[in-house]
Amino acid sequence: MRHCCGGLEARSYCLIYLPFTHFHLCMDSHKMYNQFHLFQNFFRRSNANLVLKQRLILGTTRFNSTNSKVPYDFPKRALITKTSPIISSSNNVDFTSFIDDISGDNRISVQDKSTKELVRSLIVYKLCSSQWLVNRAPSLLKFVEKANLSTFAYWVIRRTFFAHFCGGETAEQCKNIMNQLDKHGIKLILGLSVEADINENLETSSIRDLSNKEADDVTDSMLDCIEKAAAQPNNFIALKLTGLSNPTVLENWTSALNILSNSFDKFDKDKVDKLKRSDFLQLIRELFGDVKENVAKTLFEDVDKNKDGLINKFEFINALSIDSLNIRPLLINNKDLCFSQEDFEDYDKMMNRLKKLCEAARIKNVRLIVDAEQLHFQSAIDYIAIKLSKTYNQPDNKNGPVVFNTFQMYLKDSNERLIKNYNLSSLEQFVFAVKLVRGAYMYYERERAEKLGYPDPIHTTLDDTHESYNQAVKFLLNELSQIQKRSNKRLDISNSPIAFMIASHNKESVIMACKQMKTFDISPKSGLVLFGQLLGMRDQITYTLGKYGYGVYKYVAYGKINEVIPFLIRRVQENSSILGGIRGENQIIWREIKNRIFHRVPQA
Repeated sequence: MRHCCGGLEARSYCLIYLPFTHFHLCMDSHKMYNQFHLFQNFFRRSNANLVLKQRLILGTTRFNSTNSKVPYDFPKRALITKTSPIISSSNNVDFTSFIDDISGDNRISVQDKSTKELVRSLIVYKLCSSQWLVNRAPSLLKFVEKANLSTFAYWVIRRTFFAHFCGGETAEQCKNIMNQLDKHGIKLILGLSVEADINENLETSSIRDLSNKEADDVTDSMLDCIEKAAAQPNNFIALKLTGLSNPTVLENWTSALNILSNSFDKFDKDKVDKLKRSDFLQLIRELFGDVKENVAKTLFEDVDKNKDGLINKFEFINALSIDSLNIRPLLINNKDLCFSQEDFEDYDKMMNRLKKLCEAARIKNVRLIVDAEQLHFQSAIDYIAIKLSKTYNQPDNKNGPVVFNTFQMYLKDSNERLIKNYNLSSLEQFVFAVKLVRGAYMYYERERAEKLGYPDPIHTTLDDTHESYNQAVKFLLNELSQIQKRSNKRLDISNSPIAFMIASHNKESVIMACKQMKTFDISPKSGLVLFGQLLGMRDQITYTLGKYGYGVYKYVAYGKINEVIPFLIRRVQENSSILGGIRGENQIIWREIKNRIFHRVPQA
């Protein structure tokens, strides 16, 4: 079943939009002016300040997080490739003008848009900022389907939400947007909106056959997507691993990783993220019964690389990896791990698809973002992203890392996992490339946690999430600064052990990051710190960053309308507070429209 919502939320919006669909067709300026005032009054009557009210529940255990309270020591990481000399001034941005522009109300984000596009933007923003509508979208859609209005609903959505947020139904149709954005110094993240969840209504064999067939089709589409993105250097492709595999495999491996993590924590009595050889042997016996002692000793020796008689959690996980053919019989024998031989076959097929995509991206100088998904898949996704990074993010790649993993900072354990993964990249000597997002599954995760009776994994308040996000940004910027100072060399994408994207619609977070970059002497054009926003959201931020030479991207979703809209509506749900707070941009749009009516500015 492609995506658990299956278009559930998206189509319901048409019911609200219907009274306004004729609006953009009115060409007479006096009629348009009257309708503008009608809409302006409608906009003013509702309260756009939305506050996320969240309850306090304890966090949940993830496979690579621990309860250790040992203080973190910044790794003394040496540069891992040759670098170029530092020049006197890395940041040539007129920072005062930049702050004025990103905080002001200039025309940079609207001047090239048609009046029709601007009117559509106002309507879409208003509907998305309605918490009532966002919360009730699924039930409204069910009504539409029961009333046999789906065809008409999609017709309306295609001309409103789809046209505003999406690039088209194919990668080829995204070319126009790619070229338009490039004129403003904005690059592209192309995202084929295909993902999957567990379908409990089908037999296991049917799920496997259907998932593998669809995953093969998605892989072919992604290869075409890479070809289109390669028209401009350093564009990104977004990958949903559930769309490239049988999602049952990801769920089972996530469950297994959590069990292994909890077992490690149980035997890590001193809470130092280390196991002695004797503890490891005892743990193996507890997990897998009467395993030959020489087998267990060999496992330990293989992962104890520095031969100090101790292994950390990552090394422990690698010792029992699903990738090891020798370990798979042990994983099957433990009934708690829920593995079958078919799972291993599906896992191998998924990895072959991913390797094919990574090779194509490397050759074409296109980067891949492994998107975050639901928690019951996420540990496996993190594991796979690390595995791919070890191969494709080697420090000798002059074009920089190929694979970026995604961290959802609304999770309570996100910063701890970020630091642990960074330390792993330092130990294993691969480039740590990540995308930071606030998160996109809050409603889903909270409902699932309540249903299954485990602690809410999401931060209690929106402010807590902001703090978590900004803390991660500051940590990575500080690491870049420290590495650059220790080496006395200019870091760029060809020689840095860190590269990351600040994927945020929050203006305060973006400004904070830019100020930190200036303080730490990190060049906006180095390619080490990138920014990203969704197409159709916070254009004032995106276009201003592009104007001043920062590496900035628009995430452009594409695909069939019933596959793209659920993806976008989920983003709308998670960003409803942001959409409710874009009064400044709405005012810019209103002023632009009225100025065009009275010929105060040229038409686009």
